Amino acid sequence: MAGKDAFTGAKTALLAFDAYVNTVAQEIGMERAVSLMTKAFENMGVMQGQMMKQQAGIKEYDAQTAWSLLKTTPEDLGIKFQVIEQSPKKVVVKAGKCPIYEAAQTLGLDGKTIETMCNASTNRFDEMLVKQLNPGLSFRLRKFRSAPDDFCEEEVVLG
Repeated sequence: MAGKDAFTGAKTALLAFDAYVNTVAQEIGMERAVSLMTKAFENMGVMQGQMMKQQAGIKEYDAQTAWSLLKTTPEDLGIKFQVIEQSPKKVVVKAGKCPIYEAAQTLGLDGKTIETMCNASTNRFDEMLVKQLNPGLSFRLRKFRSAPDDFCEEEVVLG
């Protein structure tokens, strides 16, 4: 039940966030709004990654160790993951039902715009977070969902 409550709460908050971004985009243009959003999420990823690294006290972060920390943020949003590949060099996951996607879709955003916003926000956050844990790590979206019942495929790679 807690996962469903987290998902619903996240979707509600994200509706407000997306409505704000849309309003800003109407005033200054989508390109500028997305650029500012990217900058904010990059800064947040750096801060979160530094904080996680300091609190965890782990000296060497491989892909598996980084994923164990990175996954807590989307899990807090009620997103369920299926790990489909896992090694110290690479972790690949399928991300299930997503409040980020559903909130944007509820506001009438098309799939391409939602993908652009995800790449500019949460995916940049994740990239910057793992870089704080180990500069040799990267985060990448391998597949973007095409509908609410589809999935995203993401990876954390070392090297």
